[in-house]
Amino acid sequence: MQGSVVAGGRGEELKTGFPGARVVYAVADQRVAGSGGDVILLADHLSKIKSMLTVNTSPVAQAVVGGKLLAHDCSLTVANHRETAVYRGNRRQLLAGLASRFAGGDGTGLVTWNSPSGGFFVVVTLPFPAGDELLEFSARQYGVLWTPMRHFYDGTGGRHQARLAYSQLTPELIETGLDRFAALVADPRSRSAAPG
Repeated sequence: MQGSVVAGGRGEELKTGFPGARVVYAVADQRVAGSGGDVILLADHLSKIKSMLTVNTSPVAQAVVGGKLLAHDCSLTVANHRETAVYRGNRRQLLAGLASRFAGGDGTGLVTWNSPSGGFFVVVTLPFPAGDELLEFSARQYGVLWTPMRHFYDGTGGRHQARLAYSQLTPELIETGLDRFAALVADPRSRSAAPG
């Protein structure tokens, strides 16, 4: 098959229109040879496969996303400009906050994190396991929630990692959450709440 299929963009652009819609686009106007030798549009072939896998995409979700695109010259970037700016600002604030709180000041020098170019989460690696027991302790003692990354791995991956969300938070809540998360990491009881 010649040509290319282009789908999506960065997460912060795609999920700002209507995140639950799960609507995606593809440039699929290429002609391809079917299994019987007949030449059809790639879009028609993809449509058959999609109908077998997902039943149907919600017409309401498609209409909402389509309406947003039509209102903004069919540009997802323009349609999501305001939301994307908020997410980028939140990401910058979270990364700066982690740097100011854990720049060697955690006493171990072992707290690290990724610096994503998009999306809604930062993954922090801790010097102790970050599982469900620590999450429960974190919620009860510090009032801060995060996601244990081990749930996204098969086997033992992500065992020391916590996923911090920043998309739907105000700047004030980001600072409060970081203060509480830093206190959790500094608390010696966190090690015992995180079984090895």
